[in-house]
Amino acid sequence: MARVISIVFYIAVAFGTCIMALHVRPACAGARKDACLRQNALNRLFLSGIFAVLFAVSALRFGIGNDYAQYTLTAHEAYVGGYVVTEPGFNYLVRLVYTLFGWECYEAVFALFAFFTLFLFLRFFYRDSADFAQSFFLFMTLGLYFQTFNTVRYYFALSIALGAMRYVLEKDYIRFVFFIGCAALFHKSVLLVLLVYWIAAFVWKRWVYVLGLLASAACFMGRGFLLKLALALYPSYKNTIYLDGGMSLASVLRVALALGMYLWFVRYKGSTFTASADGRTIRFCGQLHFLALLASTFFSFLPVVTRIVYYLSVSQLLMIPLILKNIEDEALKMKWKGVVFAACVLYFLLFLLSAHQEGVGLLPYRMWLFEERYIFK
Repeated sequence: MARVISIVFYIAVAFGTCIMALHVRPACAGARKDACLRQNALNRLFLSGIFAVLFAVSALRFGIGNDYAQYTLTAHEAYVGGYVVTEPGFNYLVRLVYTLFGWECYEAVFALFAFFTLFLFLRFFYRDSADFAQSFFLFMTLGLYFQTFNTVRYYFALSIALGAMRYVLEKDYIRFVFFIGCAALFHKSVLLVLLVYWIAAFVWKRWVYVLGLLASAACFMGRGFLLKLALALYPSYKNTIYLDGGMSLASVLRVALALGMYLWFVRYKGSTFTASADGRTIRFCGQLHFLALLASTFFSFLPVVTRIVYYLSVSQLLMIPLILKNIEDEALKMKWKGVVFAACVLYFLLFLLSAHQEGVGLLPYRMWLFEERYIFK
């Protein structure tokens, strides 16, 4: 019963915030000044409402996520000077928070990560998306918001990586490297986007795709050596369940469908479209999805390969609204919107039905207001 109530609660959170997101609209260029001021005020109001709801749900959670208890223990070890494998950004933040509170208030640490992760995602949707409401709808229904309850360091780094895509496309490499470097202080896996995003920003010829497939197949054949190399970089994964690797079929299908939508759009618009600003962004995201599909199939043997894939596939939060914006045929656009809506709602329901499983641990929802705290001595 608790699990069913929690599923209904999550659906209500997603539905309510998506309704609010529909009222967030772009700056009204060409409109009267008073109309612009009114819309900007409404934007701030609804953005604040969305943030408040999502932050409260995230900050008040207790024992939610597959690594919540492990994080409290890691934070304790970082505070007392024990051995930890977490990056210095996390370690220093924990020591600062615990020192300011005067006790091991891990709830404040989770709340801080929730605050900044949500703030960055919402800011980048508002700044970079062709349609804020569509990007936010994808963020909720594809389960990304709820997955921020897990591995809080990683999803904070992922939010920064999403915003850094803009700097790659603008060739502002100084800011790109700076922000990714800051994100690496909390999760060093984000460093891989320094190379991958830069490569994806170029125009690829057909031989690049063929070479990528052949190289991926060769890596799969030599997966034993690559796994040893991965464990040398991440020794904390030795003798853990993470060595099982693998991607869920639903996650692979989600990447494949987004890539299929991109390939259809390229055929629909023609190759000349990529010369425009929107075309370059869509091409960049589409090429990232090709790499994501390779990673989720040929490299599924790597520990927590999903983290690599999400750095690539998170671009669909910007790509899909931009594709929909550039479909001129209104009837065709409505059909695609219907397909995207139906697919996302179905994915969300399937996600919630499996959210109680080991490795996800999002159900049932609990709050620390009504639970006994973890105590470390």
